[in-house]
Amino acid sequence: MNSLAKFGQREHYIFPGQLQNISTTASVGERADVSSLYEDYLAYWQDQPLPAGQVVLIALPNSPDLLAMFAAVLNSGYVPALIAPTTPGERVAQMIVDFAAGALIRSAAQHTTWTGYGVSQAAELGRWQVGHVANAPLPLTQAGQVVIATSGTSRAFSSGCVHWFSSLQTNALRHARSIGLTRADRILVNLPMYYSTALVAQTIAALELGAHLVISGPPFLVPTYLEDLREHHITASSVTPVLLRQLNAHPQPFAPCLRLLTVGGDQAAPAEVSQCLASHPGLELYLTYGISEAGPRVSTCAAHRVSPQRLGSVGLPLDGTQVMLLRPGEDSLEGELLVSSDTLLTRKIGQDSHTPIIELQGKRWLKTGDIFSQDHEGYLYFKGRNSDFIVIRDEKVNLGAIKQLCKRVPGVLACRTEVVREASTLAGFQLELTVDRDVVREHQGDHFKTRLLKQLKHYERPLAIALLHRDAQSMTNHK
Repeated sequence: MNSLAKFGQREHYIFPGQLQNISTTASVGERADVSSLYEDYLAYWQDQPLPAGQVVLIALPNSPDLLAMFAAVLNSGYVPALIAPTTPGERVAQMIVDFAAGALIRSAAQHTTWTGYGVSQAAELGRWQVGHVANAPLPLTQAGQVVIATSGTSRAFSSGCVHWFSSLQTNALRHARSIGLTRADRILVNLPMYYSTALVAQTIAALELGAHLVISGPPFLVPTYLEDLREHHITASSVTPVLLRQLNAHPQPFAPCLRLLTVGGDQAAPAEVSQCLASHPGLELYLTYGISEAGPRVSTCAAHRVSPQRLGSVGLPLDGTQVMLLRPGEDSLEGELLVSSDTLLTRKIGQDSHTPIIELQGKRWLKTGDIFSQDHEGYLYFKGRNSDFIVIRDEKVNLGAIKQLCKRVPGVLACRTEVVREASTLAGFQLELTVDRDVVREHQGDHFKTRLLKQLKHYERPLAIALLHRDAQSMTNHK
């Protein structure tokens, strides 16, 4: 039995009483008692022989089960690492190795699926299964820590950022203060909880404040989302820029109960921000920025209070957070953003596990890999990822800016770039655009590409453009 007392750790990182103010939407399909689920899961995990600090991968959909499982694993002295339940099997197997995981929790699967993970047996735990890894290596992490898997902006899919849970609590409360979130709010979590926006800025914030948490989840459907706001009297919600565009295109307004909306996960186009504000007078709209690879919130812009010129900004740093720009030269107006805070990750694990922490001016700074400019009042403006800047035939090309331009084109849901090399020479890049098939018909592809190319300078044009036609209402576009 893994007794926390034996390891001198806290008895609770999440107190059972914090799990009592939670409900779900109809789309989640259950009305479970989170406290009861938590007690069942806690009894199981406290009886496991894993060493304290061992990573447990949790591949469950948004649900009360997910939150109860997260709390039970954490409070049992293990390290929860949330991953998408749709993660391909080969990637799961790789993450088990790279994270030195001792167990995996997922929906029921055939024996062959578990053996494909390198897991020989699976036990039933409620409506889920737990597979224990035979001969798991010693932990890379410690009790009281959480692993947040890196997002698509990372160079490697099988890597994660290790945070102390206490630092996530601190960051959640600082973010809550920056947007005026209170105990009286009813917070809708519809973004995937395996990303930091939903896990830290919404879920942990709600637990710490004692606010009511309403759990929904992907896929994102505008009519369902709007109905959830109204039916559950939601006062606070969060969306990505892609979802904001879908909401702007829908004629039905938000329910009057919605007091504040935050936008994060990527840069929102100023025109979309302006349209949302114009369509919903009195709405508090906040633009937020978090460290791209897997970090909690860094800055907030109160879009409803700033001048139109600042609608392209991600605002000012949170309390307790300092920033500086690492400019390539004295005359440069842009540079890589460095962040100093007591809520930074402690280290990275897995592939691409180099932790981008440097010591400068007697402080610990994290190199974000994001390029920013900053105005005279301290407002931050995102320009792209460091890796987005390439040189093609002596011309500096900002792939991040090109992706943002593409996302502003009607019908574009997502954009991806791929650098092309010939031998040791950079030949250029290719564009892959996911488009709404109701806006960009398949027979209009060539005309659409031509119109897009006309908006780019000659040296900015891709070698090829691939169009993926999808149904926007069924897509889940979350960072």
